[in-house]
Amino acid sequence: MQLQVPLSKTQYGIYAECAGYPGEPRYNIPYIYILDGSLDGERLCRAIETAVKAHPGLFTRILLNDEGEPVLQVEMEDFQLQVEDMDKNIDPKSFIVPFNLYGDRLFHIRLLRDQEHFYFFLDIHHIIADGTTLKIILDDVDTAYKEGMTDPSQLPQEDMTMAEVALEEAEQRQTPAFEEAKKWYAANFDCGDTFTQLLPDLEVSERSEGSMLRTLSVDADRVDAFCQANGIFRSNFFTMAYSYLLAKFNNEQESLFTTVYNGRKSKRLAHSVGMTVKTLPVYAKFDNETTVLDFLRAGQ
Repeated sequence: MQLQVPLSKTQYGIYAECAGYPGEPRYNIPYIYILDGSLDGERLCRAIETAVKAHPGLFTRILLNDEGEPVLQVEMEDFQLQVEDMDKNIDPKSFIVPFNLYGDRLFHIRLLRDQEHFYFFLDIHHIIADGTTLKIILDDVDTAYKEGMTDPSQLPQEDMTMAEVALEEAEQRQTPAFEEAKKWYAANFDCGDTFTQLLPDLEVSERSEGSMLRTLSVDADRVDAFCQANGIFRSNFFTMAYSYLLAKFNNEQESLFTTVYNGRKSKRLAHSVGMTVKTLPVYAKFDNETTVLDFLRAGQ
């Protein structure tokens, strides 16, 4: 019997959303990459095949166990790719089709070409992939093409699979440390559905939306040097800068919002395909005595 593992809580959230809308393309991650037409089409096909087979997690299926709960199961299968002719009258958006959530292979790949270019179409369900996953796959395709690889074992191997991540999370949720963390979370965030909303313009009755870009003349090397000298993550530096801006915009000294974290806290996940992203709440508070460094360290 093949190993079945529970979904991570992040995956379960995606599953719950998709299960309510069967037959709709929800949480698809579609990309089409335009490549030079001078490439060797046969070699490119083999490179893509090799990259895909190097990551068994791409062949993850979702099944329902005896209790009706969704579980993950890897079912490896042969994967072959051929170059197709690109019809310029076809809208590439038509390549995006819904995934069958139960039992379907959760990625679609096509390689097409016209007289000038190759078109590498890649669509993966978000429940088994994130942004880092896409980069890993593309890097592997690039390496396999350059080196002429056809053996998946020649590519860097995953030190930790998504199945192992899900099992580890399930085990952690049974520990006293997790129960303590839940209490801390409830005490600090009250598990309430709230956030710091931007105040409306009091002088304009009609609502409008738009975007604004301001480029600051800040040397990125100085930012990195400051973070390194004070033990601050660069991501935290900018997250806290945003939290301060959000608070000041509302003429407050606190802000509450959510941010995303890639979830790859271990170097073992550096080359792993999977959905590891987590959404985290951030509550920031300061007063007239708070220094910049204290504010950053509190966020850390």
